[in-house]
Amino acid sequence: MLAAGGLVAHDTWLVPATFKVAAGKPVTVALNTSEDFPTSDSPAQPDRIESFVAVTESGRVEVSGYRVEGNSLIAEVTPGPGLTFVTAVTKPRLIVLEEKDFNTYIREEGLEHIVEARAARGETFAAGRERYSKIAKLALCTDDKSDDNRRYRARVGARLEIVPLINPCGLRAGDTLAVQVVFEGRPLAGVWVGAGSEGTHGHHYPYRQRTDSDGRALLRVDGAGAWFVRALHMVPSTEFEDADWQSWFSTLTFGVE
Repeated sequence: MLAAGGLVAHDTWLVPATFKVAAGKPVTVALNTSEDFPTSDSPAQPDRIESFVAVTESGRVEVSGYRVEGNSLIAEVTPGPGLTFVTAVTKPRLIVLEEKDFNTYIREEGLEHIVEARAARGETFAAGRERYSKIAKLALCTDDKSDDNRRYRARVGARLEIVPLINPCGLRAGDTLAVQVVFEGRPLAGVWVGAGSEGTHGHHYPYRQRTDSDGRALLRVDGAGAWFVRALHMVPSTEFEDADWQSWFSTLTFGVE
């Protein structure tokens, strides 16, 4: 997939200097893209960003002043008390893959509905034209418990979003994280969800399962440090004439004690 899809095959994450933060004090957050979590091979350019926001108990704030440093896109984010979600979304980008590469890609990603749709269209042996977006979501936590401890279920409004069903603040090694994947506001059933920690390479996720009928999955976090959850969804394109398919790669990063 790396040779076939280039950067589309990479995962993209928001990685903070620290997951435990102090309310009101800026923290550096990096938008990283690579095959090796949580590193970055190349930066997203600022003009590629469609939205970059922080959501605190006080509301939604646009993140500005992000810039390229080395292989990362860097931003300064000011968290609120309790839990702050940060989300970056990239603009849709076109990629065209030859028939063999595209078929390998969608099969390895578990996109059987796209395999079947291509067959029904008579396009199994056609190149794949795809517009893809990356959606990276981050949970930053303080020790201040003043916010509503169920606010972690609140959605930030991304097209494809991974919503924690338990508070990601205070997760410890050996805990199980329940998540729900939603697409355009509705639970998404049958999508592959992968999870991994530092050192996870490519798509060799230590934990991988499909969501149930309510879009839910259970993932065990068996070590301390940085972790991510990841999902991909693809549909026939109705927004772009130059693409047959549109996809969203979504991640959620969080810290485990």
